[in-house]
Amino acid sequence: MKHASLRLDKLAQSSQRLNKALLLLTGLLILLSSTCYWAISRLLEAEQQRVEFHFARVIEIVNEHEAFLRNVATGYRHNTSPPLRSVQSVSVMQTQRTGNQVLLKAKGFDLSLPFFLAHSSDFSRDDENRALALGVQLTDYYGGFWASSFYASPQLLVLTPDGDASLAIPAPEDKRQHLPMQSDQYSTIVSRIEQLRNAQSSMSDHRVRWVRAPLRLYRDHRSIVAMIKVNAASALLPAAKAQGQLTLAALVDTAQVDEYERVLRLSVYNQFTLVSPEGQVVLGDLGADDPAPLGLSFNREGLRFKMVSPSGDHWIGLYGITYQGFLRYAKWPLVGLAFTIIASILIGLWINHWYKSRIVFPAQRAQVRLFESEAFNRIMLQHAPVGLCVLRRDDHQLLLENQRAVQLVATPAVIQMLEGHQGDQAPGEMCLLVEGRYLQVVVVAARYEGQDVFLCGCNDVTRHVDETLMLNQAHRRATAANEAKTVFLATMSHEIRTPLYGVLGNLELLSLTELSDRQRQYLEIIQGSSSVLFQLISNVLDVSKIESGQMALEEEPFHPAQLVEDAMASFAATAHNKGLEIDTEIDPQLPAQVNGDAGRIRQILHNLLGNAIKFTDSGRIRLRLTVQARTGNSVSLQWQVTDTGVGIPEGSIDQLFKPFYQVTAGQDGNGAGLGLSICSRLSKLMGGSMRVVSEPGLGSSFSLLISLPVVDAPYLASQSPLLPSGLDAPCLNVRVLVAEDNPVSQAVLREQLEALGAYPTVAQDGQHALQIWHTQPFDLVITDINMPQLNGYELAQALRGQGVTVPIIGVTANALREEGQRCLAVGMNGWVVKPLSLSMLRQALLSYCQKASSLVANAVQDQEGWIELSSTMRGLMAETLVVDIEQIEQGLIKMDATMVQQRLHSLSGALASVNAQALYTQCQQLENALHGGPLTASVIKQVRALCSRLSALANYLAVEHS
Repeated sequence: MKHASLRLDKLAQSSQRLNKALLLLTGLLILLSSTCYWAISRLLEAEQQRVEFHFARVIEIVNEHEAFLRNVATGYRHNTSPPLRSVQSVSVMQTQRTGNQVLLKAKGFDLSLPFFLAHSSDFSRDDENRALALGVQLTDYYGGFWASSFYASPQLLVLTPDGDASLAIPAPEDKRQHLPMQSDQYSTIVSRIEQLRNAQSSMSDHRVRWVRAPLRLYRDHRSIVAMIKVNAASALLPAAKAQGQLTLAALVDTAQVDEYERVLRLSVYNQFTLVSPEGQVVLGDLGADDPAPLGLSFNREGLRFKMVSPSGDHWIGLYGITYQGFLRYAKWPLVGLAFTIIASILIGLWINHWYKSRIVFPAQRAQVRLFESEAFNRIMLQHAPVGLCVLRRDDHQLLLENQRAVQLVATPAVIQMLEGHQGDQAPGEMCLLVEGRYLQVVVVAARYEGQDVFLCGCNDVTRHVDETLMLNQAHRRATAANEAKTVFLATMSHEIRTPLYGVLGNLELLSLTELSDRQRQYLEIIQGSSSVLFQLISNVLDVSKIESGQMALEEEPFHPAQLVEDAMASFAATAHNKGLEIDTEIDPQLPAQVNGDAGRIRQILHNLLGNAIKFTDSGRIRLRLTVQARTGNSVSLQWQVTDTGVGIPEGSIDQLFKPFYQVTAGQDGNGAGLGLSICSRLSKLMGGSMRVVSEPGLGSSFSLLISLPVVDAPYLASQSPLLPSGLDAPCLNVRVLVAEDNPVSQAVLREQLEALGAYPTVAQDGQHALQIWHTQPFDLVITDINMPQLNGYELAQALRGQGVTVPIIGVTANALREEGQRCLAVGMNGWVVKPLSLSMLRQALLSYCQKASSLVANAVQDQEGWIELSSTMRGLMAETLVVDIEQIEQGLIKMDATMVQQRLHSLSGALASVNAQALYTQCQQLENALHGGPLTASVIKQVRALCSRLSALANYLAVEHS
């Protein structure tokens, strides 16, 4: 151990020296990296400056040639005097006939630039003189312009529309030209330039068109061509042919662009592409749609510089520079740096190998011996309460065994298990059956006295295994019972609700007929008892769903104040009929929206309000909603229902929320004692609690306390009008296809639809419904879910497969949530649960048929007289209308007349622009009404009506746009 300590001390000292050396090397590395970064940045900056200078020169050359061509075109466009008939000073130097053409080489004065005129043989002497006069004019301006320019002059060609004549300035083989044209090339070059001109479209005398020159236009040079139209046909062509415009073409040698390279003897780029503002590649090999970003970029071939001219028409220059060309100055320094880095790595590896072999490995071996001794002692201590044995890893020879291992007789079984184990790794944890007992065996690899061993720990877990087997059996039985309960729940839901639908539906239809007072009394008693029966069945099913885990929460944003108002409105009539006062009290600090299951909260409130009315003979009932606490994004709310009823004895309060418990058995002859139990379970499911305070003879107070997340969204009052119910509402006037196999349900559903003003056609099953579908048009399909031959799911899929788009509503007697999800999954628009009342049925029809058709009809009527709008304008109009409507609604909520007036003014301007006279007039009237006073109830009503029309119009425009 003394030798091991010395090794460790030596390792510690060496580590300190190594850390100092590494710190120094790290500083040198940072310095070297910074220097390399600075050098490369300087190289990139210098290369970019050269490229920018080159591109600026290219653009200057382009602008110079464009200025020359535009000046010529502008001069002839603005010149109103007739063309010159002849010029006295012109002298013809050479005349030549080639086929049907006459070639003339002429100049204006002795020192003037010669030009070349080619025309057909049918030119008269006057026509020729007039053409020569044009040549003199162009030559004079050509010489004057380019004499004052810093750039080389181009080869200028004047072409006629039909090719009868042409001019070349200067003449071929002129020594003063930067790129002299040979005489034998003239006809070929003119012909190819005419083909290039004919390939261009929409040329004018206002804009220069740049194009790539044809291949090998000159023998050993590349060039680009700039063309523009000139309104001087009468000056070059005979009067009979002086139609159209001449084409002025300038042939620019690309060697002008590279003069920078020749002067500095330095290659600016390896590849250069010039793209015109029209997107045509004028020079180079890269495409106009090259994805290189603006400025500097890199790819596997080298550097890319993308330049755009800063002013005027945007020319694009793409420069490609290989890495070899970029690093031409730093080649050998970089090679030297690379060799230095490689040499440093090799030296570092050698030093690392020497250090590990001389210092680290001896210290590690000493440290391993210490760790082996300590680890073995810890393992012995950790496994002492159980049977322990140590086996040599090579031959599984027993080296150590404690008393507990001898008692368990575990060592032979462990040795047998290890002999059958493959590999040198420890098998880990397992369970062995030894003499009727289950042993938990843990095998770990360890070192003991310099040898590789397996340390085995054994524990008797027979009792634990037996208990686990019993628990597994109980779990399987519970799972089977739960599945049977779920099947029973679904079956009972279907079997009970179907005949109950026949009873309640026929009772509702019977109430619409003429009855005597006595019959009406009997009917009301039957309806009341049927409603109680239906509520009892629903409560039993709710309890079953809660106990079986089928009850799932549907959390979404809702308005708690609106929920209170709706609950009060639902029970106001019942309370007033009994002579009770009912009101609400809402905390002003209540948030506008919270997130939760509004349906379950509404169910609890309805149950509490129903009980309060039932057990209160006189007095009042109050529903309060108060904020108990608010922390961060959560709020604690309390819904409290108080009454002045009979009250509850103190001994019954503890039993009140148990299933089937009633304070007074058979109270009022109905109820099964499930309502409060369901309320309590629903509140716990939502993370809340129920509380009750009552005094016999004074009344009771039931409270629901629950914490809900606050939704940070502006509250917008619902603008959807209340839908009429019953037979007092207008007839629906829709054609409905009904698929129902139950005869009673068929008759009830037919009578209900006819009572609502619809036109039903009843099919006996899904197969029959498919056959009827093709016989006449229908606006809606109502189908039962469970039917023979073809059920509701298969019918919906078949109709959707045929391209049917009308709404499909499923009717089911199964109230489980999964049933509704499956209906929506197969293509149905909605689903309703039996038994159906007239109001439920009417609400479903209005939601899917009449509302959409009425919105479309009103929107179509509001568009009469409009100007024709494109699809894009319709989408923009729809978005604008939605934004204006939202701001008007916010103004109405805030009672801000100025805000509403401003948005109406903006709306009237938009509507006037599309000639929407009716809507524009209404906006103007409401705007004028707000000039003289505040928002009154009448004005608010008119504004909301206008917003409804505009909202329907926006929806219609959005649908047409999509």
